[in-house]
Amino acid sequence: MIKSMATSNNSSQQSVDYDLVDISEEDKIAAQKYLSENGIRGIEGFLAERLDAWRKCPLSIAITGESGSGKSTLINTLRNLRAEDEGAAKVGVVETTRIILSYSHPSYPNLVFYDLPGVGTLEFKQSTYLSQVNLDRYDFFLIISRTRFTENDLWLASEVKKIGKRFFFIRTNIDQDLYNEKIDHPKTYNETLILNRIRENCLTHIRAVDDAASIFLISGRINCTSKFDFPNMCAALLRDYPGLKRHSMVLAMSTNCKEVITAKVNILRGQAWVAAAVSAAVATPPIPGLSVMFDFSLTVGFVIFYKKQLGLDDESLARIAEIHHIPLYILKDELQKILPAHFFTAVPEFVVSLVKRQAVGTAAEEVLRYVPYVGSAICATVSFTIILSVLTNLLNVMETAALTLIDIVAERSVSDDEDEI
Repeated sequence: MIKSMATSNNSSQQSVDYDLVDISEEDKIAAQKYLSENGIRGIEGFLAERLDAWRKCPLSIAITGESGSGKSTLINTLRNLRAEDEGAAKVGVVETTRIILSYSHPSYPNLVFYDLPGVGTLEFKQSTYLSQVNLDRYDFFLIISRTRFTENDLWLASEVKKIGKRFFFIRTNIDQDLYNEKIDHPKTYNETLILNRIRENCLTHIRAVDDAASIFLISGRINCTSKFDFPNMCAALLRDYPGLKRHSMVLAMSTNCKEVITAKVNILRGQAWVAAAVSAAVATPPIPGLSVMFDFSLTVGFVIFYKKQLGLDDESLARIAEIHHIPLYILKDELQKILPAHFFTAVPEFVVSLVKRQAVGTAAEEVLRYVPYVGSAICATVSFTIILSVLTNLLNVMETAALTLIDIVAERSVSDDEDEI
């Protein structure tokens, strides 16, 4: 099993869709400046602080639309919550939202979704709407409709565009529309044609505002995150999120589709050298049975963080099993075809086994590129090279496992739909 992990490094050569595979040029310059002013002393603390900075970056997404359009359901799904979970937005409330409500992501509180009342209600008239909601406070806007987009929706989009912010149009309840079509027209039912018809109908209206505007046809239900345009919506949201905050947005998103997982791995893989430098810079006695000196607890912490980010930790797996009605043992049995059992049961022992078996496979020229940012004293250590290889190879295999998990959930979702119909 470890052998298969060590030989999977070719996946790191794949093309990257997000310009997020390294820390920013600003961070690199800051690291170089730190080294020139302070030398190697304390560089591990400086780098560790940079690795954790994303948690402090505020992320604000506004979701607006008429009452009953599915805003609450989508907000819950983006936060990986069901309607009955603690802290979930209320679903099925008939009366129109009268105030702006905010919902933080349960795992990453810096990511906040705002439920904005629709334009044109008694309390939020178009003439006063902009001053009431203060558009400038939000990074991104999701404009939602259950049927067709109204003149008020288009007006809001144009106002958002005027201040230079991005927005998406989202058509919800697609699963219910398709279900109704299949019941009403079983002989002529064609999902592709129906979706194309709905898409073109929406685009006819919204292109009056922006001829390049995006429309995503989705179901906001938590068991439909691999269907319709939901994955494309997430990918576009991560790609188009304001640049300085994009890194934080990727790491704060729930791993509910393959596109999010790919974006997360690209960031984590690009940061592996920073994590390796932090671990190698801390002079600690070697673990019994290991000749490599590195910060063992820090390295274990990075692996645990990767598990959480990619939805492979016990809590995430248990939640997936519960939400999608899949026995937990089935999930773990499938994942253990990719990752060894002690990855799930004993991370410290797992890390030791990786370090023991990891040949130093990182090329010298690859290590040298990090000298300006972490110093030659760290890059020259065997521990830096080994930990870099361990983290990089592990991420490659964890990506495969996380993507496999999405496939398992998607297959179960298809089976459930067939049973319903």
